[in-house]
Amino acid sequence: MNSKKSVQVGDIFAIPLPMNKYGAVKVMNIIDRSYLLGTTSYIDEQLPTIESKAVHHILITESLADGLEKPLFEWANGRVPKELIFIGNIPLTADEIGVESNIYAGEWTKECGIDVYYKWREETDPIEFELEMKRQIEEADAYARRQSVPKPKKMMDDQVFWEIISLLDWSKEDEKEIIEAAIKELSTFTVWKIRHFEETLSYKLFLLDTEEHAKEMGEYCFSPQDQHFSPDLFLYARCAVVARGKEVFEDVLSNPSKMLKDTEFEILLSLSPEAYYLKRRKEFEYESGCSYETFSNKEGWSNTL
Repeated sequence: MNSKKSVQVGDIFAIPLPMNKYGAVKVMNIIDRSYLLGTTSYIDEQLPTIESKAVHHILITESLADGLEKPLFEWANGRVPKELIFIGNIPLTADEIGVESNIYAGEWTKECGIDVYYKWREETDPIEFELEMKRQIEEADAYARRQSVPKPKKMMDDQVFWEIISLLDWSKEDEKEIIEAAIKELSTFTVWKIRHFEETLSYKLFLLDTEEHAKEMGEYCFSPQDQHFSPDLFLYARCAVVARGKEVFEDVLSNPSKMLKDTEFEILLSLSPEAYYLKRRKEFEYESGCSYETFSNKEGWSNTL
């Protein structure tokens, strides 16, 4: 349904929601192929138009981090989902220019504006909504328990993988310049080899995904009694370990106390997508056998999960 070829700041996209409702999101900022999206307060059975009043207002929700009510902004990567409907462009207001967010939603999907639906359900039918959410959580937990231990798919030869990682140029200050040579080298491989590299990277990050490593990452380390632990930050900290090469990775893997402290290197996750785009001029779509997202390694978090 989406026919927008190039996304611009201020673009408004309608989103199909459950119960035959529609919501809408506004593009607040664009960096490379990442989009900062603001979920608007619009929710109705009618498709919104650019004149719809609620489309001009960003949804206010309670922040999980500090309990304060704030406008909902989150970053998403990739193309506009085909289910979204472009309805027009509303230039940013003075208050909207330069807004920031540290919330990362992953790939841009049709679920990007679902929070307005959740808030509407909480306000209009709180009892049934709570029961519905509880059922969904129970079903998700039951499904997770039925799954087998994740296993990696076909991986790249370990020596070749580390040779590519060794091309990271730490003499540079800009992160994009640090990974530039590695991206160029990886782009010379076949499409399947790029996928094998991504599988290898995912698996190594998966192996580092343990409670013991999370406890040793520095200021924002994991602690059952402290709520400041960030799963995303721990992922980026694990990226920093892999980025430092084979010896550091193997040393930290076997000795969690040697986990790099207060260090992150999120941009390592862009190696495969950037190399693939350089080679094919297409978005990189691949699902690894072992997820690198924090808490994916169930054995590594057996005392917590």
